[in-house]
Amino acid sequence: MPLADQALSTLGPEELKSCCASAYEHPAVRWLLGGELHPGGERATRRALELIMLARGDRLLDVASGAGTSAMLAAREFGATVTGVDYGEEAVLGATAAARAERLDYGVRFARGDAEALALPDCSFDGVLCECSLCTFPDKSRALAEMARVLRPSGRVAISDVVVDPERLPGELLGPIATIACVGSALTRAGYEELLAEAGFALFSVEERATDTAAFAERIEERLRGARLLGAGAWADSPFGIEEAIRLAGLAREAVADGGIGYAIFAATKPPS
Repeated sequence: MPLADQALSTLGPEELKSCCASAYEHPAVRWLLGGELHPGGERATRRALELIMLARGDRLLDVASGAGTSAMLAAREFGATVTGVDYGEEAVLGATAAARAERLDYGVRFARGDAEALALPDCSFDGVLCECSLCTFPDKSRALAEMARVLRPSGRVAISDVVVDPERLPGELLGPIATIACVGSALTRAGYEELLAEAGFALFSVEERATDTAAFAERIEERLRGARLLGAGAWADSPFGIEEAIRLAGLAREAVADGGIGYAIFAATKPPS
């Protein structure tokens, strides 16, 4: 087992959540992802919101809202009132400042919270968005149950996430580091569909985003190689060095090409009461 995975393998669920939140708040990770925290970036977000038919005046919950990019897009382009919830305190502060800078804070707010225990009232949202995050949650069933709870009857949810075929993945992409990178604990398409059904959702659309996945993986590997050329050996507070990161990125890119890693948008409805 790689040293980085050894260091993370003993973490409990709460510690793993904190580690994931800290990783995506890290400036180096944000640079590496190039402003797009998931495959397809704003194009994929826009499509997810179209699939759940988000309309002006709708109340949207963005679970694991990160930098707030998707929440602000929903407010700016769809006219929704948005609440973003993220486990990372720095992410919440940064997203709040970004919304204020764009003068969107009248309709967008962010709060620190746990997707598995949302401090929000029942039936208080018309839609829920969760992008490239469910795969990292220790208790995915609980998180989906919470999303269902806060949705009004006939409300809609869009889950955009990494989809894997575990039998096609090398062992290095199934460990704790890979979990933080949204691969190690990702599910098959059938796995997501089963979880949604168990939470009481009626699935009405699944849209594969293969081209977005390939471009995302290629861009990350290229940026890592560029960082090496600039003399980067390791980032502060990072559990692995640049060479290991490049190796893992290469494995991920090969898995994408082989069909072992993909990305999809799952759109579903909460049944009427």
